[in-house]
Amino acid sequence: MRISEILDIKGHRVETTWPSRSVGDIPRLFVNRNIASVVVIDAGGRPVGIVTDRLLIRALAEHGMDTINFTAKDIMESPPPSCAPTESVAHVLDVMTEKRVRHMLVMDNARMQGIVSIGDLVKHRLRDAEMETRVLRDAVMTWRRL
Repeated sequence: MRISEILDIKGHRVETTWPSRSVGDIPRLFVNRNIASVVVIDAGGRPVGIVTDRLLIRALAEHGMDTINFTAKDIMESPPPSCAPTESVAHVLDVMTEKRVRHMLVMDNARMQGIVSIGDLVKHRLRDAEMETRVLRDAVMTWRRL
C-alpha cells in the first residue's frame, strides 16, 4: 500500500500555524482538534517546521515554565520529516522508526498533500495482516475439504 492510499482514506487535512504562534496556545489546539502535531507554515503556505506534543514536552523539560513565552518557531523541528505519496507504508514506517518520529508530512513537488502518523500506518498494516490471515484460513479450510 502506498502513502497516497492512506491519505485517500484518512483525508488530506493538515492543521497549520504561523511561526509566531505562542507555544502557550498550542496545547489547546492539540486538545480542540484531537491532534498531536501542527505544521508550521510560512506566509506562502509552505511548511517550514512541525511542532509535536513530544517537542513541546522536551521544551518544557529543558526550559520549564519559560517555554510559555516561546513561539512555534522556537521549538519546531525544521525541516519537518516528510515522505512522498508514492512511497510504501512499510518504507515510511521504517523511516519513522529510524528517525524516531511519529508524524510525517506528505509532500509532492514541494506541495503539502497531507500528514500521516505512525498510528495511521500501523492501523492499515494491521488491517492488511487481518485480511491475509482470513485468506490463509479460508485457503486451509478449502484444502482440507479436498
